[in-house]
Amino acid sequence: MTISNKLNPTNRYSKLNGAHVPWGYERDKQDPQLLHPIEEQLEALAQGAEYLKQSSYNEVARWLTDYTGRKISGMGLWKRIKQDRTDRRRHVEQKRRAAKTEAEGNIKTEAAVG
Repeated sequence: MTISNKLNPTNRYSKLNGAHVPWGYERDKQDPQLLHPIEEQLEALAQGAEYLKQSSYNEVARWLTDYTGRKISGMGLWKRIKQDRTDRRRHVEQKRRAAKTEAEGNIKTEAAVG
């Protein structure tokens, strides 16, 4: 599993949805609506999320800017981390519902056959 799949399980960042390119992604050269992950920046973002346990968003944002060369503000980092957490929770919920529905469907099918 690549870091981009871990941070973006719902594929929220596969296409451009607004005027700004999300931090850690770049536009495709042929189709400007498609986005490609920049693995170095996403790995730094994952490492920065660990640093947030000990540091503030502004400190981590400064470190990310210095480390990768791409600017991100403390508020931008907060929004990105918050949205990624929400996306991961939704993804897990969807997987659980799908498994539960499939299990209930198998039970109903077995009861109808039996």
